[in-house]
Amino acid sequence: MVADRLRKLGWLLPTETAGVWEFAPAAHAGPIGHGDQFLELRASLANRPSLDAAVCLTSALLAHGLTDRAPDRLEVAVKKGASIPEGLHRATRVVVFDSNLTPERSRGVPVHLPATILVHVAARPADVRSWGTIADALPDLVDVVTPADIEAELAGRPRSVRVRLAYLSQGVAPDLADRLLPADEGGRSAPKVWFGPRGSLKRQSARFSVADTLLPFDPAGLLPVT
Repeated sequence: MVADRLRKLGWLLPTETAGVWEFAPAAHAGPIGHGDQFLELRASLANRPSLDAAVCLTSALLAHGLTDRAPDRLEVAVKKGASIPEGLHRATRVVVFDSNLTPERSRGVPVHLPATILVHVAARPADVRSWGTIADALPDLVDVVTPADIEAELAGRPRSVRVRLAYLSQGVAPDLADRLLPADEGGRSAPKVWFGPRGSLKRQSARFSVADTLLPFDPAGLLPVT
């Protein structure tokens, strides 16, 4: 019974011989392994259970298996007005984003749902550090979200967020883009929406009335999952 408990807690490692176990080296022992990427988030949540923080953006894509590119630091989203623990601020990249959907638990920490990731990048494009990673993951990302989750995450947000998401998804999910912004709601007569800071244009979309100053790729040229 003792051996079984130690095994489940990560203190015993199996060998090739049945019934024979090895004590885990100190750096790798226990339920949380050495180098755990979520360690500081775990510590902050353990110290302050009321902290509303979740793994977000590229780190959330990695947690969902939608990319194999890990950012240099764990990306964590907190609610607007939240007091950020100093240790979390030092060890991770903290951004401010209020999700509507409840994050799911993965490896013991809250992780933003795919729909939340999509809406986050449309709502706060400046939070994204690697648009190349987003572009590579986008076909699979839109493939796993549900329309209901997207609508729930968009609820209460400005029209500009919906427009940016339609513009971003036009190549990988044209049906989604059309649902988000029907053709009769776009066009040159619609209010202009900026994708990125106001400045020199990379491209202009008449269909969505989007002025894109940020993206290093044309969303219309991305292909859906085949």
